[in-house]
Amino acid sequence: MRHRRREGGFVAAELVLGIGLLLFPVAMLVLTLPTWSERQAAGRAIAREVGRTATISGSCDERRAEIVAGTMSRNLGLRADDVAVDLECTPGRLPRGGELTVNVTVRLPAVSIPGITDVGEWHWTVKHTQPIDPYRSFDDE
Repeated sequence: MRHRRREGGFVAAELVLGIGLLLFPVAMLVLTLPTWSERQAAGRAIAREVGRTATISGSCDERRAEIVAGTMSRNLGLRADDVAVDLECTPGRLPRGGELTVNVTVRLPAVSIPGITDVGEWHWTVKHTQPIDPYRSFDDE
Protein backbone atom coordinates (compact mmCIF):
# COMPACT_ATOMS: atom_id res chain seq x y z
CA MET A 1 0.00 0.00 0.00
CA ARG A 2 1.09 3.39 -0.81
CA HIS A 3 0.62 6.22 1.56
CA ARG A 4 -0.08 9.54 0.04
CA ARG A 5 2.12 12.20 1.37
CA ARG A 6 0.47 15.53 2.03
CA GLU A 7 2.00 18.25 0.03
CA GLY A 8 1.82 21.57 1.80
CA GLY A 9 1.80 24.55 -0.50
CA PHE A 10 3.29 27.96 -0.22
CA VAL A 11 0.57 29.73 -2.17
CA ALA A 12 -0.05 32.34 0.51
CA ALA A 13 3.64 33.20 0.78
CA GLU A 14 4.07 33.26 -3.01
CA LEU A 15 1.04 35.51 -3.39
CA VAL A 16 2.30 37.99 -0.83
CA LEU A 17 5.79 38.02 -2.34
CA GLY A 18 4.38 38.33 -5.86
CA ILE A 19 2.28 41.32 -4.89
CA GLY A 20 5.05 42.91 -2.83
CA LEU A 21 7.90 42.41 -5.28
CA LEU A 22 6.14 42.63 -8.65
CA LEU A 23 2.72 44.19 -8.54
CA PHE A 24 3.33 47.01 -6.05
CA PRO A 25 6.44 48.49 -7.77
CA VAL A 26 4.76 48.34 -11.18
CA ALA A 27 1.66 50.05 -9.76
CA MET A 28 3.82 52.83 -8.27
CA LEU A 29 5.53 53.34 -11.62
CA VAL A 30 2.17 53.44 -13.43
CA LEU A 31 0.92 56.06 -10.96
CA THR A 32 4.11 58.14 -11.29
CA LEU A 33 4.62 58.23 -15.08
CA PRO A 34 1.72 60.64 -15.77
CA THR A 35 3.14 63.04 -13.17
CA TRP A 36 6.51 63.06 -14.93
CA SER A 37 4.90 63.71 -18.31
CA GLU A 38 2.67 66.44 -16.90
CA ARG A 39 5.55 68.27 -15.26
CA GLN A 40 7.76 68.01 -18.34
CA ALA A 41 4.98 69.52 -20.46
CA ALA A 42 4.51 72.27 -17.85
CA GLY A 43 8.26 73.02 -17.95
CA ARG A 44 8.18 73.38 -21.74
CA ALA A 45 5.13 75.69 -21.57
CA ILE A 46 6.74 77.84 -18.86
CA ALA A 47 9.99 78.14 -20.84
CA ARG A 48 8.12 79.23 -23.98
CA GLU A 49 6.04 81.79 -22.09
CA VAL A 50 9.02 83.26 -20.23
CA GLY A 51 10.94 83.53 -23.53
CA ARG A 52 8.04 85.25 -25.28
CA THR A 53 7.47 87.66 -22.41
CA ALA A 54 11.15 88.64 -22.29
CA THR A 55 11.46 89.13 -26.05
CA ILE A 56 8.25 91.15 -26.24
CA SER A 57 9.42 93.41 -23.42
CA GLY A 58 12.86 93.61 -25.05
CA SER A 59 14.79 93.26 -21.82
CA CYS A 60 16.60 90.52 -19.93
CA ASP A 61 14.85 90.78 -16.56
CA GLU A 62 15.31 87.79 -14.22
CA ARG A 63 12.74 89.11 -11.74
CA ARG A 64 10.04 89.40 -14.41
CA ALA A 65 10.94 85.89 -15.62
CA GLU A 66 10.47 84.52 -12.09
CA ILE A 67 7.08 86.25 -11.78
CA VAL A 68 5.90 84.81 -15.11
CA ALA A 69 7.20 81.36 -14.18
CA GLY A 70 5.46 81.50 -10.79
CA THR A 71 2.16 82.54 -12.37
CA MET A 72 2.42 79.87 -15.05
CA SER A 73 3.34 77.15 -12.55
CA ARG A 74 0.33 77.97 -10.37
CA ASN A 75 -1.92 78.00 -13.44
CA LEU A 76 -0.59 74.58 -14.43
CA GLY A 77 -1.09 73.11 -10.97
CA LEU A 78 2.51 73.19 -9.71
CA ARG A 79 3.90 74.89 -6.65
CA ALA A 80 6.05 77.91 -7.47
CA ASP A 81 9.03 76.42 -5.62
CA ASP A 82 8.93 73.33 -7.89
CA VAL A 83 10.11 75.50 -10.81
CA ALA A 84 13.37 77.43 -11.26
CA VAL A 85 14.08 79.79 -14.19
CA ASP A 86 17.39 80.99 -15.61
CA LEU A 87 17.81 83.40 -18.52
CA GLU A 88 20.99 83.17 -20.61
CA CYS A 89 21.48 86.84 -21.50
CA THR A 90 23.16 89.96 -20.21
CA PRO A 91 20.91 92.16 -18.06
CA GLY A 92 19.40 95.06 -19.92
CA ARG A 93 18.17 95.42 -23.48
CA LEU A 94 18.11 92.39 -25.76
CA PRO A 95 19.93 92.79 -29.09
CA ARG A 96 17.80 92.86 -32.24
CA GLY A 97 18.02 89.68 -34.26
CA GLY A 98 19.65 87.79 -31.42
CA GLU A 99 18.43 84.86 -29.40
CA LEU A 100 17.32 84.46 -25.82
CA THR A 101 17.76 81.08 -24.14
CA VAL A 102 15.55 80.17 -21.19
CA ASN A 103 16.35 77.26 -18.87
CA VAL A 104 13.50 75.95 -16.72
CA THR A 105 14.19 73.29 -14.13
CA VAL A 106 11.21 71.36 -12.79
CA ARG A 107 11.19 69.10 -9.72
CA LEU A 108 9.78 65.65 -10.47
CA PRO A 109 8.90 63.15 -7.77
CA ALA A 110 10.69 59.80 -7.91
CA VAL A 111 7.44 58.12 -6.83
CA SER A 112 4.11 59.88 -6.66
CA ILE A 113 1.10 58.46 -4.86
CA PRO A 114 -1.71 60.77 -6.01
CA GLY A 115 -3.48 62.53 -3.17
CA ILE A 116 -1.16 61.04 -0.55
CA THR A 117 2.52 61.91 -0.96
CA ASP A 118 5.58 62.19 -3.18
CA VAL A 119 8.70 60.21 -2.33
CA GLY A 120 12.15 61.30 -3.48
CA GLU A 121 12.80 63.72 -6.30
CA TRP A 122 14.88 64.46 -9.36
CA HIS A 123 15.14 67.52 -11.56
CA TRP A 124 14.47 67.91 -15.27
CA THR A 125 15.67 70.94 -17.23
CA VAL A 126 14.20 72.20 -20.48
CA LYS A 127 16.06 74.68 -22.66
CA HIS A 128 14.07 76.96 -24.97
CA THR A 129 15.66 79.40 -27.42
CA GLN A 130 13.48 82.31 -28.48
CA PRO A 131 14.51 84.44 -31.48
CA ILE A 132 14.42 88.20 -30.97
CA ASP A 133 12.66 90.13 -33.70
CA PRO A 134 15.31 91.76 -35.93
CA TYR A 135 12.92 94.52 -37.08
CA ARG A 136 11.43 95.45 -33.74
CA SER A 137 11.82 99.02 -32.58
CA PHE A 138 11.88 99.20 -28.80
CA ASP A 139 10.17 102.16 -27.14
CA ASP A 140 13.17 103.87 -25.55
CA GLU A 141 15.63 103.53 -28.45
